[in-house]
Amino acid sequence: MRSLLLAVLCLPGGADLLSPAERRNVEGVVAAVIAAGFPDAAMAVVHFGKLSVSATIDSAKETPPLPTEASRTQMTVPNSTKVTYGYEFEGLHVKLADGTWLISLAYRYKPGPGDQVSTADAPPIDLAGLTAAAAKAYPFDAEKDAGKWLDGVAPAARTRAAAEMTAYVPVTRHLKLGPDALAPAAVLLHRAGWPDAAGLALSMADQRARSYWQLRPWKTGEPAFDPTGSYPKAKDEEEAWKKATPQPPAETPDAALRHALYRWCRAQIMGDDSLLPPAVAAACCKAVLDAKDPQGNGARADAMLAGSKLPISPAENATLAERLQSWEARPRRPKMSVSGNTAKGNSVTMSTGFFAPVPAYQPRKEDLDALVALLGDERPSRFWDFAGPRTLGDNAWRALASLLEADPRTLSALPVDKPWTAAERTSEAAAFQKWWKEHRKDRVGK
Repeated sequence: MRSLLLAVLCLPGGADLLSPAERRNVEGVVAAVIAAGFPDAAMAVVHFGKLSVSATIDSAKETPPLPTEASRTQMTVPNSTKVTYGYEFEGLHVKLADGTWLISLAYRYKPGPGDQVSTADAPPIDLAGLTAAAAKAYPFDAEKDAGKWLDGVAPAARTRAAAEMTAYVPVTRHLKLGPDALAPAAVLLHRAGWPDAAGLALSMADQRARSYWQLRPWKTGEPAFDPTGSYPKAKDEEEAWKKATPQPPAETPDAALRHALYRWCRAQIMGDDSLLPPAVAAACCKAVLDAKDPQGNGARADAMLAGSKLPISPAENATLAERLQSWEARPRRPKMSVSGNTAKGNSVTMSTGFFAPVPAYQPRKEDLDALVALLGDERPSRFWDFAGPRTLGDNAWRALASLLEADPRTLSALPVDKPWTAAERTSEAAAFQKWWKEHRKDRVGK
């Protein structure tokens, strides 16, 4: 019986690496996110390579349909305010049955009247022959080429891990799929008809097993919060885990796919030019939770969705609280804007500019008292990090840390390493507010 199992696991294709029960579970995850609104690639055509798009907009009324940083050419249309953008995108592209393109697994695009999409350098993929074609183009033998990696796999799991790598490393190289793209690619390719797509969940499981910070949200409680963003104990925490777990066990294939999808969809909620609308991304997050959601990740998805509805740039007369709600952790990348016009004598003018929203808030010393008063505020914000969504109050802590040049809790002898639960946020806010009343004169004047 054992020799038969080994023979099955060592087949060159990926389809037989999953047991029937594992396959059903993985397909159940795919069905769950499709039901939640994830793009359904049934009857889709999958392309790979350089996709070229030409899209014309009225610059006086419309914004470009795709990220301007991907635009290689911009051409004004004479006697109008129209501009034609020429785009090029590398990677994996999916054309859905309704004509919508999922470009580079990153952008959703429905061509408008007159728009052109060229697949000359991005031909369709033969999904039935994908596994074999990839193995021929990028031959890989895990035992020979990744022995050191396999040494980190428990002996009982090594045989299947080696077979999985031998089957799927060539595919990821062939399609240029990075680790973060595996989850959405698995869903799309499975629905599009690649027979071995479900087995990508094994690749996710093996890769996630080595990533402490990807496993942590599903294994432990709420992490501590560092308003300075430095988290000085994070490296030691990870190293301690590696030392204690030299051969970490992998998640089941369906759990790995669920957790990887949650991570990817969560980033989509607050993403810039995302593939999924925020509401769909949040719904997909909630479709892949662990049973009974012991970690509370459904509530985190709801909080991030609430934060995504806040303006990136608050009104000029916005209150401090409103500015803190919109204050993000990372600056927005500049976007190019091109406008055209016809001048006298039928000459055409074109102007190009780069625009990025200014941060919603810049910490100011005159706000110190007001920031302290907002520390316990549980309203949502656009601030999120590795732990998920952060509150308005968390942003107030962050602003104080910037102004005081230290975690405010270290100044007031408050603990900094406790799980940052709602109860702890309320408790520490109240304690610091009490401390501030007694010591503010020592800080405001500095």
